[in-house]
Amino acid sequence: MIIILKKNRSQFILNTLVLLLFTFSVSAKNDSYSLQTGTYSVLNKVHKNIDEGKNDEALEKLKKIIASGNIKDYDAAVIYQTIGFVQNNLGDFKASAENFVKALSYEALPEDITHNLYYTVTQLLIYSEKYQEGLEYMLKWFANEKEPKPEAYILAATAYYYLENYQEVIVYASKALPLIKTPPLNWYELLLSGYYETEDLNNAAIILENIIIKYPTKKNYWIQLAGIYQRLGNDKRALAIYELAYLKDFLKKEQIIQLCKNYLYFEMPYKAATVLEKEMATGEIDTSLKTLNMLVDGWILAQENEKAESVFNEIINLYNDEKSRLRLGQLYIENEEWNKATDVLNIELETEDITLISKINLLLGIAQFNTENLPEAKQSFTQALSDKTTREQAEWWLDHIKRKIETNKSG
Repeated sequence: MIIILKKNRSQFILNTLVLLLFTFSVSAKNDSYSLQTGTYSVLNKVHKNIDEGKNDEALEKLKKIIASGNIKDYDAAVIYQTIGFVQNNLGDFKASAENFVKALSYEALPEDITHNLYYTVTQLLIYSEKYQEGLEYMLKWFANEKEPKPEAYILAATAYYYLENYQEVIVYASKALPLIKTPPLNWYELLLSGYYETEDLNNAAIILENIIIKYPTKKNYWIQLAGIYQRLGNDKRALAIYELAYLKDFLKKEQIIQLCKNYLYFEMPYKAATVLEKEMATGEIDTSLKTLNMLVDGWILAQENEKAESVFNEIINLYNDEKSRLRLGQLYIENEEWNKATDVLNIELETEDITLISKINLLLGIAQFNTENLPEAKQSFTQALSDKTTREQAEWWLDHIKRKIETNKSG
């Protein structure tokens, strides 16, 4: 999750630092907002130091005037405000915030200055990881701000994120996004984190839809969106997203395999097999026993028997897989290719799986029977009696052979 506040302090920017340090006149109409002559004189010198980049000298002058005492509240507020500004220039954001807070504590600054300073203090406190304190000033600022900018809502949402108050993250981030035509990606991420943490998957899906529209090249969000739809039970929508992501070449091996599983689930075996075959040819997906079996399933369900036969033979050659041998034999028998069935099934088996051996012998017996090899068929069916899963069928075939032999004799 990308959060708005960066941890690199040198990159921190105060967007709304509004200080009227040098706009106050001794002759101001409102005496409560007039600086004492001595204060005004010192601030002019401080202003010059700041312009020349002599922030340390400026800070020293400001500290001296505070130490001198005998200054009225308004002067003290402006001085602490100026100290905060100088310390911000020096990169001491914690001290900057503390002095801005001191300036506010006098309650002597004009309303507009106070209002803007609330926002500045908010930024500094949140940056300094004092999220709860920052929000206290943020809420004061919101109370008197007629048209908050979207950045302000995001600042509040960020603070709430670090406080793990995800409902408020949603509240404030949701206010920000409609205020800008193309919100930054990390604004979407902030709102998305709120929905994830509160397990609001429907709204998370809506945000992810917006992200892939605004930022269509961001691969990860396509995958997240498909995953959300799967969790919501909307498998068709998940398939559509996976399919689009595949066409954009966004999917990795595991995700391509998931796409093919989805094709099979939705009875689109030809698509599943076509994608698998293509990706195996390019090396993106390896020719493991598991993936080859998925490929052969696709071809069989798509009634592409020749392609299925080819994959079965590849599996047998690569892995000597006797379950695949059984399935290939079944395919040949279904197509009444008796000799092919006999060739693939009539071998010395290495497996000790009695059930598998019996199933192979049952199919072999059927192939042999249909090529008039009755003695061999009888032997195969007899061996198929060894397992309960094939015993009843084997008995039927043995009885059938017996009747056939008797018929042949009588004829």
